[in-house]
Amino acid sequence: MEAKEPVLREYLRVSQDRSGTGKSPGQQHDEMATAARQKGWTLHPRPYRDTDRSASRYARKAREGFAELMADLEDGTFDADMLGIWESSRGSRRTGEWIDLIEFCADRGVLIWVMTHNRVYDPRNARDRRSLREDASDAEYESDKTSERLLRDMRANAMKGRPHGKNIYGYERVYDQVTRQLVEVVEHPEHGPIVREAGKRILAGETYYSVAKDFNARGIPPRRSSFTQRRRVLGWTPPAIRQMLSMPAYAGLRQHQGKVLQDVEAVWPPLLEPDEWHRLQGVMAGRSRQKANSWPAKHLLGGIAECGVCGAGMRIGKQNKGRPRIDKETGEKLPQEHYNTYLCQGAPGKTGFHVAMKEDHLDLLVTEVVLARIQRPDFLARVGQQDDGVDAERAALLEEIRGHREWLEEVRAEAERVRNLSALFDQERRVAPKIEAAQKRLESLAATDPLIIELAGADDVGARWEDLSLIDRRQVIRLLVTPRIGPVGEDWKGRKGINRDRVSFAWK
Repeated sequence: MEAKEPVLREYLRVSQDRSGTGKSPGQQHDEMATAARQKGWTLHPRPYRDTDRSASRYARKAREGFAELMADLEDGTFDADMLGIWESSRGSRRTGEWIDLIEFCADRGVLIWVMTHNRVYDPRNARDRRSLREDASDAEYESDKTSERLLRDMRANAMKGRPHGKNIYGYERVYDQVTRQLVEVVEHPEHGPIVREAGKRILAGETYYSVAKDFNARGIPPRRSSFTQRRRVLGWTPPAIRQMLSMPAYAGLRQHQGKVLQDVEAVWPPLLEPDEWHRLQGVMAGRSRQKANSWPAKHLLGGIAECGVCGAGMRIGKQNKGRPRIDKETGEKLPQEHYNTYLCQGAPGKTGFHVAMKEDHLDLLVTEVVLARIQRPDFLARVGQQDDGVDAERAALLEEIRGHREWLEEVRAEAERVRNLSALFDQERRVAPKIEAAQKRLESLAATDPLIIELAGADDVGARWEDLSLIDRRQVIRLLVTPRIGPVGEDWKGRKGINRDRVSFAWK
């Protein structure tokens, strides 16, 4: 009987690589797939993947692929014999997180193949486990040193008034052609005047919307058009105008860690005179205090759901229902029946829309998905991202609660078998306070709005949802997710009912 080929499942990750020398997830996959074939291993068809995600403890973005990997290992659904990673630091630069991964692999009998080492490690073997832990400790140390050096450099640059990070819209940087060192920062000949014009028009009393509409009508590319296809399609928006004019850099002011540095002169010229910029902030602050949107909300997802094509918000529109009706006696045309739909509203000054969906269909679908998410046992342990210590404590509390509940289920089954309820009542009296204490601690650590915590802790989440006002329901959805509506697929045309495949969910 032939031995079964071992199955390899990859975890592919790359953080932002400014040098261009790093291996992308696609390159990692190609080389690992080639090596796996040469070794006679079967490659799992679905690797875990994180793109532009740092593994250090200073990272601000969650690693969805790594979280899925850990969950599959914990649940026993990893579905492979080996975990393949490019190098040890691609797994994690956090020692505690890396040790958890090693322990999960050891418990499940999963081997770890490190491509750059050309070696398979067995986490159940003490020597291999020590080597893997040492790699993690070294990676974390290097990450800490890099972070400290970057912080020193950023502070020094700030005190000299030099720029840091991406180039600011309205300016361009001039570099020495030989040394590639920054020589100066000058006004961009096309973008600079746009910033000046926007500032003067808002000071003159125009609205953000009118400025955005005019810029789009003139075909001026938006400030961050190079970032995403969505931004290029959406064009200028009122929030983009306001955000741009709020930047102290346009008054020649240097910021560091969110604060304007006093007595530090920036090396770039101001596009708006400091007095002018400060007057502009006063004008914009006054507008933000005006309750322009103080009217009561009438629709659950208006302004929350997005077009999956261009990223614009969805507004309510009316769609005629059925054919026009005629009064049989008088021959007069009766009022046309209609139903509400969510429509892509496009960008200011741009006509047309990309998608539409019945209001009751989308409301029902989003409500079902959100409530199902909130009712998951691990919801409070996973909502929001905090530091390693807090996330680890939340996971431990969730495990404690699950253990208590499993124990009570075992006691309940035994009490039913022997027909002795006194033992069950005794254990419930002892264990219930422990569950309650752990639940309260978990709620205190949850990085989200108290309204969501209160909803998640309700005995009947569905009934509590029905009791919420429309404003509160909108708040819950807005904080948790952005629903995105895509076009109707060819396979759905002519069909009726809720098309669930059209809606994707960007969880926050």
